[in-house]
Amino acid sequence: MVVGNLSALKKNAISRVVAAVIVVVIIIVAAAAAVVLSTSKTTTSTTTTPTSSVSSSSVSSVTSSVTSSSSVASVTSTSSAKNLVVDDYQWPVDNLNQLYAISYLPWPNWLEGAVYQSLVDVNVSAQQKLGQQTFVPDLARNWTVSPNGETYTFTLASGIKFSDGTPFNAYAVWTDFYMLYYLGANASTFWGSLSIFNTSRVVFGPATLAMINQSGIVNPSSQLLAIMSNSSWPAYAPNANTIVFNMAYPFIFFLNTFSGYEGEVFDPMYVLEHGGLGTPVAINGYFNFNPIPGTGPYTVSNVVPESSVTFVRNSNYWGENLTAAQVAANPMIDPGHYQTILVKNVPDDTSRYIDLSTGAAQIVALFTSNLQLAQSNPNYGLALLNYPAAMVQLSLNNAKFPTNITLVRQAIVHAINYTAVIDASGFGEGVPVMGPETINYGAYYDPGNFTPYQYNVSLAEQDLAKAGFANGTGLPTLSLWDDQSDATFMLPGAEIIQADLAAIGIQVSIQELDSTAYYAPYGSYQTNLQNAASIPSLLIGAAFEPDYLAPTDYWTAFVTNASNWGNWEIYNNPIVDQAVAFLAHSNNQTAVLQQLKLAQQQIYNDAPVAWLFDAKLILTGGTYAYNKHNVGGFYLDPNLGGVTQPPILNTVYPPAS
Repeated sequence: MVVGNLSALKKNAISRVVAAVIVVVIIIVAAAAAVVLSTSKTTTSTTTTPTSSVSSSSVSSVTSSVTSSSSVASVTSTSSAKNLVVDDYQWPVDNLNQLYAISYLPWPNWLEGAVYQSLVDVNVSAQQKLGQQTFVPDLARNWTVSPNGETYTFTLASGIKFSDGTPFNAYAVWTDFYMLYYLGANASTFWGSLSIFNTSRVVFGPATLAMINQSGIVNPSSQLLAIMSNSSWPAYAPNANTIVFNMAYPFIFFLNTFSGYEGEVFDPMYVLEHGGLGTPVAINGYFNFNPIPGTGPYTVSNVVPESSVTFVRNSNYWGENLTAAQVAANPMIDPGHYQTILVKNVPDDTSRYIDLSTGAAQIVALFTSNLQLAQSNPNYGLALLNYPAAMVQLSLNNAKFPTNITLVRQAIVHAINYTAVIDASGFGEGVPVMGPETINYGAYYDPGNFTPYQYNVSLAEQDLAKAGFANGTGLPTLSLWDDQSDATFMLPGAEIIQADLAAIGIQVSIQELDSTAYYAPYGSYQTNLQNAASIPSLLIGAAFEPDYLAPTDYWTAFVTNASNWGNWEIYNNPIVDQAVAFLAHSNNQTAVLQQLKLAQQQIYNDAPVAWLFDAKLILTGGTYAYNKHNVGGFYLDPNLGGVTQPPILNTVYPPAS
């Protein structure tokens, strides 16, 4: 899920809309199979080895890497005295306000990992070796899962503080959880659009927030403790070191949801001491440029709105003395290698390339011709994905004439030359796909074993004639929207689609809109249905990337009426809704896949979307190039751009000395 590029439809996609995207993907720096620190440090963390993993072995592991013209084995870090400058291509949507996590914003979230951490992290090394996704402790020391799969109990590490000095404990996690619930308008699906919690007994609002503000979370009052330890609520804290989550159903992907927006922990007391949450429709804007403290290795020291953010080392960081082995096991908790990191918003692509070539920046996002220049320069390394990673699609308005007619949609999906679209929009780096899932999800992708829609002009003409519109007679000109900020990859594909549809008599008018207008009518499925008349017949540019790492993400977001974000085509079918609900409510994989097979048959026949391709490049924010003389490597967002596009700042390390 994104303002302005590939994930355009994703995060840019909206300011206030919840995105749901799924792809189990882990990004690891090829330059280092494990990050090896040059100096051994004393261990003070209570982090332990992983005790939980995704139970389904069918969830496949996919890796990508930072590559260059020469292969690099392990990298040894040098001193932490240097400064780092990163040029990104845009300013984050919704600024730096972590409260928008409920809507999968801000995006790109430059603070991911460096400022905000989760209870658990993806175990990158294990996934690469074992071919399945497992998790390692971060702010949690360990966890257990009940035999019925409905209760997750986390024991938290002690001695951790937020960067402002406020102690981190289970009461902070509890408060964060219910703050997001409140900002999600008390909807039971506030957590990743999933109906996995029974919130019927929860009473949380201004009165509770006032009580927390008065009592604090270090030593809560007896009255507040009674609420926090109420086991009839979906999340409760029996003590300061334990947080328990009760599922309404045996949801086997719960750990996956922590790898994303809602799983990132922030200091709730700072929120209450600086004006509070605001309301679900008017979130407190103070935190737009005054980021809420986190537990990570960096803190924000300066913000120049729309221009830059300065990160400095967090003197309260709990992982400052982690050993090399601990960091290698979980690179996301790396204490960092630079004293100061400056991330700049540099909208002009050529200016970013000049910054890289002059040394004004060490890592920059690049597109098209400038990316090709960097690729040909042996001094630069590129963050290239070696596998298809994000869904790019053409959404067809299922609630508006004439794309509300199944045969018209079938004609459209068969009229498109997908190979030409991949060459033009995906720079040749894409794979035909049959949605709604991506191929990275193993058994959860294409359970019905359908062939992706094929370019077949004769079949398209037949479908159009059967619909009563032979040669396009009787059809209005269809409007196709394109986000002009994504023109480098969206417009070429749009023009090919325009020509392909004209060949069967369907006339298309391409409208390039700025991001604000492009996303204006979109929101939840119900919002989209209400705004159907304002939504174009065709919408291109959705390069969706995971906001949390579970297959429920794409299935829920793209094709159900439970979608809080992503169902741009306004598609709904009870067979599909039932199957996707079952996916989130059962740990019986065989039964789940049978349900999804039926759902996919329905989707294939209904053709609500022209699934264009799975992208191999990070098209949304450009591919990140770095000077190998200044940077040894880095890790990217485990959600493959779903949370942020630039490198995870605390994992960027200097080259080997």
